[in-house]
Amino acid sequence: MRRQKTKVAKETQDRLDTSQNPYPDTNYLAPRNKETVTVTLYGATNLPACKDGSEPWPYVVVKTTSEEANNRSPQAMTSVTSEPTRAPVWGDTVNVEIQAEDIGREDVILKVMDNNKKEELVSYAIPIKYLRIFHPYHFKLKKSKKEDEATAKTCLYATVVRKGSLLPHYIGCDHTALEVFLQGVNEPLVNNPNPLVVIARVVPNYTEFKAQQARQDPASLGLPLTQVSFPISSPMTFDVPRVSQTGYPQLSKPGGPPEQPLWNQSFLFQGRDGATSFSDNTALVLEYYPSASMKSSEPWTLNQPLGVSVLPLKSHLYKMLTGKDLKGLQVERLPIIDTNLKTIHGEAPSVNLSFQLLSCERPENFLTPNNSKALPTLNPKILDKNLGAIHESLSMSSLDSSQGTEELQPRDVEMNNYRRAMQKMAEDILALRKQANILEEENSMLRSHLTQQSIEEQSRAEEESLVSLKQKLLLNELDMKKLRDRVQHLQNELIRKNDREKELLLLSQAQQPQAAQLRRYQDKLQKMKALEDTVRHQEKVIEKMEQILEERLCERKEPAPSNRLQGKPTMASGIPMGPVGETLAVDLYSMLLAENTRLRTELEKNRQQSAPIILQQQALPDFLGGTSDKFNLLAKLEQAQSRILSLESQLEDSARHWAREKQNLAIRLQEQQHGFGQPPNSIIIDQPNTGAAKDPQQPSKLEPSLPSSYVKLNRPPNSQIEISNPQKT
Repeated sequence: MRRQKTKVAKETQDRLDTSQNPYPDTNYLAPRNKETVTVTLYGATNLPACKDGSEPWPYVVVKTTSEEANNRSPQAMTSVTSEPTRAPVWGDTVNVEIQAEDIGREDVILKVMDNNKKEELVSYAIPIKYLRIFHPYHFKLKKSKKEDEATAKTCLYATVVRKGSLLPHYIGCDHTALEVFLQGVNEPLVNNPNPLVVIARVVPNYTEFKAQQARQDPASLGLPLTQVSFPISSPMTFDVPRVSQTGYPQLSKPGGPPEQPLWNQSFLFQGRDGATSFSDNTALVLEYYPSASMKSSEPWTLNQPLGVSVLPLKSHLYKMLTGKDLKGLQVERLPIIDTNLKTIHGEAPSVNLSFQLLSCERPENFLTPNNSKALPTLNPKILDKNLGAIHESLSMSSLDSSQGTEELQPRDVEMNNYRRAMQKMAEDILALRKQANILEEENSMLRSHLTQQSIEEQSRAEEESLVSLKQKLLLNELDMKKLRDRVQHLQNELIRKNDREKELLLLSQAQQPQAAQLRRYQDKLQKMKALEDTVRHQEKVIEKMEQILEERLCERKEPAPSNRLQGKPTMASGIPMGPVGETLAVDLYSMLLAENTRLRTELEKNRQQSAPIILQQQALPDFLGGTSDKFNLLAKLEQAQSRILSLESQLEDSARHWAREKQNLAIRLQEQQHGFGQPPNSIIIDQPNTGAAKDPQQPSKLEPSLPSSYVKLNRPPNSQIEISNPQKT
């Protein structure tokens, strides 16, 4: 902590030494292709506390928005206060250089930082493009309540000057600027406890300026401030009027020591401010204030000056400055009037100053303590003869020292006053006419410049629009080319798809008769399969019937039982026994064998007829093989599925049919065994009931039921087998 206080004290001492440097930097211009922003930080009030509630130890960092965006270390900063405070006073001046082409995009950021915590207390961003070149802005910066309530009462006091690489040459002005170099007080003072600061201004009418001071006009008292609230609502806040009756004041650094203040500081007044147009009422006014008044709660309480120095800028003085081989003039012992300050000899103090007119846009020789001593000296008593009504006391002292006191008659005094008033009025009228002519010329020149600038902007805008249109045209052409390629590709794809669709349609049309023929062949195969199954089942039935007949014949050969009546021979199945019965059995057996032989012959014929169909079915895939493997496989799959389904359905139907047949045969066999046979005179085989014998088309029970197609094709001419009595045969 002790080291930190020592460091702060050392920095403060260095700052004081710099402010009292007898040879300050007098370079008013920025480097070529650059601009310099000079910021003088005077002080602040009502700073917020740190985040932990402690008192801040403030200093100010000045940087641009590009440096802030790139997180560069600040190159311009003030010194740290000697102790923690919320109302610091610095008085330091820092410079920030910016490229000329970046002025429109850059802002100057003033950040008040805490030295201990390295945290930001408050910051303000001033757009450089709104500042007028070489005009001193005395700002009172503050935040609006909507922006930040914590820092709404905080105020930062600073002077900002935007310096270019060239002094502007305005229309109607023969010179670019007036430079005034203030050296210091000539003799030591006995009643001055503090260093002095000087407010310098060039007023176009000193009489009007004194009248405004008498009326307590704030613009003429002390240093008027431009209050700027953030965020900035309008760029008109930084607007500067063309003519100001109170001038544009500039503030010097504190001059010390208090016993004999020394400044050695230059003030630069531009031609646009009227500083180079000398007249009978124009004057340079220097006001002296104690620097201690800047350390109160309000740093800008510069209300009552300790003294005033007035240098009339007459027209003959302008002629002297524009003479041959005359670069400037030196004024010795310019008195400080309206003051209570006294020298060691009891007289009113005086100051030495020098001034010169600058005619080029980039001058190289500014006034310094060394080259100002070589300038010709102007005696203030010579100026006192022509002061007139600027200051009566100064005029009277000049008359006493030159030619003595003379008594004037009241009438002569009145005439002199009248002549003086008329002369002043005429001069004012001429000056106003001249100023009006100058303004008209300037306005016409500005209009021409504005017209030329608008034409250039329009041409530039047209060129930019033409370039943008060309770029858009190229982009559109590229897009059109891409779209054409895409459309061509899609058309090719569409043609390919159409060709493929045509091929598929032709293939499907070619396959339709083949598919119909394939379905016909499949139907024939299913029918042949059904016929084969039917014939196979009939063979089994015939075999069973033959077995039953053989058993019956064996039973016939056995002797008849004794309990049966003689003369009424019977048979187990209703066939009469005896010789006639044996004849009937033999006839029945021969008929059944003939029928069996006939059925076998028809079966062989059907098998021989089915062979060509099977050969065609086998040759069918070769016929269809010319299309594609995919369709062959699909056809084979459909054939297999349909054949499986037909076989399953036929198997179920045949199983149910033969089950019924088996049940019927079993029932008939039991009836014959138990003696429930047909009457002996008429035996009808394969008749389910008596009514069926009347229908000659009814199928016989000995012949199993066949499918309708097989019955129609292979039905024998006599589907019934009827066995009658031997008496009928």
